[in-house]
Amino acid sequence: MFESNRVRRESALASLRRRLGGFAGVAALSTLFVGGVLSTTRAVATTTVGRWFCVAAVVLALELGWTARHLGRNRRTGEALFTRLGAGTLVTLGRGVLLAWVAAFVVVDWPTSTALLWIPAVLYGTAAVLDAVDGALARRTDRVTELGASLDLEYDALGVLVACSVGVVAGLLPVWYLSVGLARYAFGLGRYLRRRRGAPVHDLPPRVSRRLLAGLQMAFLAVALSPLVGPAVRTTGATVFGGALLLGFARDWLYVSGRVGDDAPKPAEHAVD
Repeated sequence: MFESNRVRRESALASLRRRLGGFAGVAALSTLFVGGVLSTTRAVATTTVGRWFCVAAVVLALELGWTARHLGRNRRTGEALFTRLGAGTLVTLGRGVLLAWVAAFVVVDWPTSTALLWIPAVLYGTAAVLDAVDGALARRTDRVTELGASLDLEYDALGVLVACSVGVVAGLLPVWYLSVGLARYAFGLGRYLRRRRGAPVHDLPPRVSRRLLAGLQMAFLAVALSPLVGPAVRTTGATVFGGALLLGFARDWLYVSGRVGDDAPKPAEHAVD
């Protein structure tokens, strides 16, 4: 029986690798096409397009490599592997392609014209909209998998990081705003280091505001990358939305480290004479 389960698992993984390989081919061709379109615009120099393509290819390779290593999680918890990537997961992978293209704009020599800003703004805005679509699609098709959930979280964090980076490089957002893009990674590193030294790492209590803050952050970044708003609006938005997100991570760190919450140490009670 165990041998049969192992064979079925290996067969499912082989099928998933082939399908992911097919997706990778489509993503590579799409990236070549977008690079070709950029090369026809006067706003982007030919040498810049070459750098854009290289960065997009590297980010895309990292994303697909991560997915390939986690194909064994393409299942519902406690169930056997699916042999196909669900529609929701494919949409999430599509988000990753868009984010790779956005990330590549960090090497673009930004011209004085603001027309070029529409490209990363629209790409990131589309990825942000698809963030609401992939989960709903997975639930509708009853294909909510561990892989899809993990990809969704990873791409949420990656999207904020690349959008923040492009905004800072283009001179649209203050340099300190990079901390917003790095916050989730710093949070994860902090939890890892606590585990390494044997310190307790507590679970976060459920909180609707986390998803709300993340959604507002994505919406702000999509607008901030576009020519729709001026410097004053961007600075104000960065302070309000970025500050709220950083405060949220600080609050969550207090829970994770046990400083607040049910597991927080209680003050000693003194006896009354």
